[in-house]
Amino acid sequence: MTTPTHFLVVAPPYSSRSGGIMVLHELCTALNQIGEQAGLLLITEGSQAAQNFKFGYSADAQFHDPNGMHHDYFTGRSLQEISDYTRNAVVIYPDIVQGNPLGASRYATYVLGFPKFEIDSEFVISYSSSYISNPDCILYKPFVSEHMHNRGTVHWSQRSLCLTYIGKGQEYADCHLVPNTLLVERDWPRDKQQLALLLRQCKYFYSWDCLSATNIDAVLCGAVPVLMQDKQLPRSVVDSLEMGALPPMTYEPGMDSRATPPHVSAIDQTMDNMVGKLNAYSASWLDQVGEFVQHIKRRP
Repeated sequence: MTTPTHFLVVAPPYSSRSGGIMVLHELCTALNQIGEQAGLLLITEGSQAAQNFKFGYSADAQFHDPNGMHHDYFTGRSLQEISDYTRNAVVIYPDIVQGNPLGASRYATYVLGFPKFEIDSEFVISYSSSYISNPDCILYKPFVSEHMHNRGTVHWSQRSLCLTYIGKGQEYADCHLVPNTLLVERDWPRDKQQLALLLRQCKYFYSWDCLSATNIDAVLCGAVPVLMQDKQLPRSVVDSLEMGALPPMTYEPGMDSRATPPHVSAIDQTMDNMVGKLNAYSASWLDQVGEFVQHIKRRP
């Protein structure tokens, strides 16, 4: 079988509020940046439970990463030409899609979280080595926004503002607002820039969502993330993820939510370690994607 020479990444329309969607669009961009031809095929409707997905394509900017790159394989082409292009591509599906519904000549599945069903794919990519056993490759891309930094801020121990974040934690625990904190919601603040302004003033970021990218944003802005539950994921597993261990902080009801603990240096050390790992993985992203391309093209 002839190895396909182009790629299609299957993804929902772009959203900066979903890490999984962001990384799919960024994978498409990275493939183009390293000289591959990669387009986006959009999931327009359907659910993981029903596996009734419908797919489409559009050049409308509202559906794409504003800073992304994607090859236009459909403008001015007939439906048959588009169908042929799709069938002869390496199609990369997110793990919510089972199998190869587009009938591509070669396909891969990108596991973006702990899978909810068995992954049966020609080629398995995992976002983390902890998500699935023996993937064909790992593609870890931390979400490091240009707005998320601690330049010009005071040390977290000198801050007084504390925040509570619930996110997907409500699916696993009876979440509540930690006393003397401000609630950050998935749709407030409205953008990363405004969120960063809050986080640069934040001391503790009480997070009910173990896997939220906002926990990383907090560290980058110099705030200390404090996980509020381990039913979503055991703390030992969270600390084994590529980003590194989170600061050694816990919260119990009745504690002073703004008190500074005695082990400040230990917290600082883990945060510095996280920032170093995040920067290293960000810098190696294109190299990771290049290795994936070589790996899948070598497959017989």
